[in-house]
Amino acid sequence: MRSITLGVSLLVLAACSAPSTTNEVADEAAAESQTQPPNFLIVVADDLGWSDLGAFGGEINTPTLNGLAAQGMMMTNFYVAPTCSPTRSMLMTGVSNHQAGVGAMAGIAAPNQTTRNYAAQLHDEVVTFAEVLQGNGYQTLMSGKWHLAIDETQHPNERGFDRSFALLPGGASHFADRQGLSVTEPPEYLEDGEPVELPADFYSSISYTDKMLEYLDERDPDEPFLAYLAYTAPHDPLQVPDDWLDQYDGAYDSGPTATRDARFERQKASGLVPADMALWDVPNFPEWLPSHMTPWETRSEEQRAHDTRPMEIYASMVELMDDQLGRVIDRLEADGELENTYFVFFSDNGASAVAPLMYPGNTEEWVNANWDRNMANAGTEGNFTVQGREWANASNTPLRLFKGSMGDGGIRSPFIVVGPSVPEGEVSQALAHVMDVAPTIYELAGIDLTTDPAFEGTLTMQGASLLPAWHQESDVVREGFMTELFNARAGREGKWKIVNLPHPLGTGEWELYDMSVDPGETNNVAADHPEVVERMSAQYTAFATDHGVIPPVPPPMQTPRRMYPYVCDADCEAAFERFMAMNGPPPRPVPEE
Repeated sequence: MRSITLGVSLLVLAACSAPSTTNEVADEAAAESQTQPPNFLIVVADDLGWSDLGAFGGEINTPTLNGLAAQGMMMTNFYVAPTCSPTRSMLMTGVSNHQAGVGAMAGIAAPNQTTRNYAAQLHDEVVTFAEVLQGNGYQTLMSGKWHLAIDETQHPNERGFDRSFALLPGGASHFADRQGLSVTEPPEYLEDGEPVELPADFYSSISYTDKMLEYLDERDPDEPFLAYLAYTAPHDPLQVPDDWLDQYDGAYDSGPTATRDARFERQKASGLVPADMALWDVPNFPEWLPSHMTPWETRSEEQRAHDTRPMEIYASMVELMDDQLGRVIDRLEADGELENTYFVFFSDNGASAVAPLMYPGNTEEWVNANWDRNMANAGTEGNFTVQGREWANASNTPLRLFKGSMGDGGIRSPFIVVGPSVPEGEVSQALAHVMDVAPTIYELAGIDLTTDPAFEGTLTMQGASLLPAWHQESDVVREGFMTELFNARAGREGKWKIVNLPHPLGTGEWELYDMSVDPGETNNVAADHPEVVERMSAQYTAFATDHGVIPPVPPPMQTPRRMYPYVCDADCEAAFERFMAMNGPPPRPVPEE
């Protein structure tokens, strides 16, 4: 296990401890990097909250990523989709998730969403950055979660990767038991397109790293590489190897509110958020609803121990992922490759508050038959523990809502970049989007989109190069963007954000927020600026038309039983309906497990 006392600057530590021969290799590589094409290491976390990393205000021990943030640039206004595969489709192609083929996720499209835009996989009129780089002399390597294919024609080995070890669906057990998250998506692992068995000691973050290091060892050192490392941590089920189970024992005894408040204070002190902004908080429910949250100090010691356990396991997953990423960075440093490598890290969406019954096709009977839910076994193989909305709210500090929503807690991601031309220790507030990664890679690799044959007959990218922000030439990369998923809609234009949250998350009306002073989305100013709402809603309408957005019929709706799995009986459902009649649609409730 990597020591939890590693310093902030990973590269400085490596330089101090490396033998002289390694330094000589690094010096030679740095000298040659002026003429060699750059390498790329793209790392994506799964369901990581905006504030989980130490560099973004979190208390979780993440020395590798903290050190990389100190060596490069953090972007604080980087946006993704509310869920996994839509983000990954935009990362790979530089076009909207609808045009890329992932307007909805597998098993969730409405009956009227039958176009190619809603096939839940890539198609042949988009080109991936792996295909483009592969055609330009790059070795292309991938390890981890794919989640972009239903048909074998869209597997990673068919979409530009020379070597690939891939989990095809959206998630699974992190161990070798291959237990699936849902009825509709059984786990399938492929290496270079062929099914593979998992070793008995498989654990996702460790094994994905092992495979990436294997591919890096096998590559031709004279050719540049693209390495795509897609971890499934900290996606549920929350699980870690046995020697990590107690890594954070007692660390969260003060409760989720105190944890969130401490993160918020660190964020304000470091200038990551406005010092006078308001902090969004999860609205509570009446005591007669099962998702009512009692004050932390009134909970029994036994209940607090139960309620902190998910966050302890979650934090261990994040630190273990950081630890494994350190192995890759150390290897590139030892090989003299780091000086000429652009490293990019972000999360596919915000922290998650979902429960097992919210996955497509799941029933109480199936979940109970296939998973252990006993909190005494939290984190172990076969156990399905989730973070829950209190801790997801802390992970997303200070942002509103969670994964699956268009609140910034669902769609804003921490972002770190390190590279040959990226200044050290800088923070950029430039508005950026996951669609911008692909065109940035192309520019850095010297690829001409107008002449490269890979782009013939493909859709035009909507992404913009991030290099003006990375080079500190401009704080404007893009003026704005529009987005949609599950009938939720949002857009940014400069400081403004419009968002339309359908029932039961919201009222279905456009809301407007000034994100320069209110990134927590606590003060809806739509009534004060109707002209902005009118302009931006018209922009959304044009976007929806141009990108083939089809509003789902019927719209997505969770029943009370699915919102409160295991604890919502007939009386509970009646209570929920009474609450709806009294108060209108509440924030989407998620059960306390």
